[in-house]
Amino acid sequence: MAVSPLKSTYGRTGSNSAYHPYRSGSSEFYAGGRNDQRRLNTRNLDKDIADMMTANRHKMMLGDSRYIFRSSAAISGAVRQKANYVYGGSWRMQSLSADTDFALAVEEDFKRLDMMFDIRGGNFGFRKSIWRGSKLLDVDGDFFVILTEQPETGFPKLQFLESHRVGDWGDCREGFVTDDPAYNGRRIQTGVIVDDYMAPVAYRVKDDSRVKGFQDIPANSVVHFADMEWFSQSRGEPSIAAAILSWYDLAETMDAQKVKTKINSMLTLVESNESGTRDIGRNALGIGGGTSAPATSYMSGGTIRVIKSGGSLLAHTANDPPAAFLNFMTLVETQAFYSMGWRREMLSSSLTGAGVRGFADDINKSIAARREVLENGFKRCAQYIIGKRAKMGAYSLPKDWWKVSFTKPAEFTVDAGNMRKADIEDLRAGLTTATNIVERRGEDYNDVVIQRNKEVAFHKKTAEEYGNAPHEISILTKPGDAPPTEAAVESDEEVEHKKAVLQFETLKAKFDSYGVGVRAGSITPQADDETSFREEAGLPSASPEVKKAWLDDGGYRRPITLQSGAEAQSNILETNTQEDE
Repeated sequence: MAVSPLKSTYGRTGSNSAYHPYRSGSSEFYAGGRNDQRRLNTRNLDKDIADMMTANRHKMMLGDSRYIFRSSAAISGAVRQKANYVYGGSWRMQSLSADTDFALAVEEDFKRLDMMFDIRGGNFGFRKSIWRGSKLLDVDGDFFVILTEQPETGFPKLQFLESHRVGDWGDCREGFVTDDPAYNGRRIQTGVIVDDYMAPVAYRVKDDSRVKGFQDIPANSVVHFADMEWFSQSRGEPSIAAAILSWYDLAETMDAQKVKTKINSMLTLVESNESGTRDIGRNALGIGGGTSAPATSYMSGGTIRVIKSGGSLLAHTANDPPAAFLNFMTLVETQAFYSMGWRREMLSSSLTGAGVRGFADDINKSIAARREVLENGFKRCAQYIIGKRAKMGAYSLPKDWWKVSFTKPAEFTVDAGNMRKADIEDLRAGLTTATNIVERRGEDYNDVVIQRNKEVAFHKKTAEEYGNAPHEISILTKPGDAPPTEAAVESDEEVEHKKAVLQFETLKAKFDSYGVGVRAGSITPQADDETSFREEAGLPSASPEVKKAWLDDGGYRRPITLQSGAEAQSNILETNTQEDE
């Protein structure tokens, strides 16, 4: 008998024994929100992540991540770049149903209605939501989709909610629901109402249209997108947050360096004199500038600077930003990017050889991990849409209607030319398939084959219409290539002549092989052999004399093997003697 699962939130009694009033959480878990910057106290980390990352801490983390995203050009560009590769213009819904008619109908339905599923309308297409979703996982940590419908028609609608819309609204200060009879006594963790095993049963969503300012939506009507790193998590965490202190340090250091650079850019000359101060006398004589300008005398085509004997005037130079500063910035940025599953080399890279291949492999693994998180949630959205559309009568559902997938984005590569050469070699060696190669380019193999056939048919039709040869418009040549020539059309007589020549050559080869076998003693000639050869060669049937000769020989003849002339004559004499006797 299986062991019963543990109940982690079994009512108030079981939880209060290890729970703190007002759910203060743990400031040590999220380093960016701690007051003690030395971070010496870590004794409060032995709790569930959901207990330590309370609504207040989650709000601080969300605010920090969004601020860094909006204020840092590097992190903003990296997050968008990652979303570009994850989306890649792909993500076309594919039905994996064995019913091909149903599969085609569903796929066409999704193509036609892509801009209508989102409740906000045309600017928020279903496929492009992948891009926005990837960005939100890095910046917000999670997002939500409410599965709803159009009241009048029952048309399926999706309402996307960002992270801040779900939270501990209402009377749940101590971490338990007390203001909703359907969920009273249930644990709520940053807006996620859970059962005794921490499985979500509802989400508390901000709703200004209600008197309470929120509503609890059942979990089966919500798709929660999050890349959970801990088994005790209830909410997702922004990937940016792992390096929040580094991003703040980089911002402060960059600001200080900018101030320094601006000051140095305004300093042009450095004057040395006996007093170390501005010479008021020369200014009074009118040979100097204003109170802050150097003493100068103007002349056509240039200026003359007057200085005292023993003084000097040097051009101000500054090596800004210094190399040490740039190296430091690169090091911190590298670590911060790595914490969010990305590589700084995507901004600028000096890697070569194996380093490039390793770097590209890391990027593709990061893209694949993100794609897996998004695909799981969007499959559920697609299944909901298919079910609703079937209910509207768009199509009938087969048994395997729920089997869906999405086309993959193109694989990241730093050298597409060499990768394609390697793909061709692997395909010829049988180490990969054409389907695998096409999918890594962000396309569907079936679509590619269908399109190629359409193009071939179009070339043939167009060539015939304009009186050209199909190969003249269907083969792409490079400069220097010999132009392809169309094979000459042969007449019926020429075709028949070639067939006759081929049959003769085949028959001759068979006769030659038969003769070699007979002379080698491997074949014993018999009457049926001659009959068969005569029929195949088109010769007349054997005459009565020939048939009698076979009868006299007993229906077969011993092979004449390769031997000397004397041996052959001796055998003949011996045979004649035996016949006389």
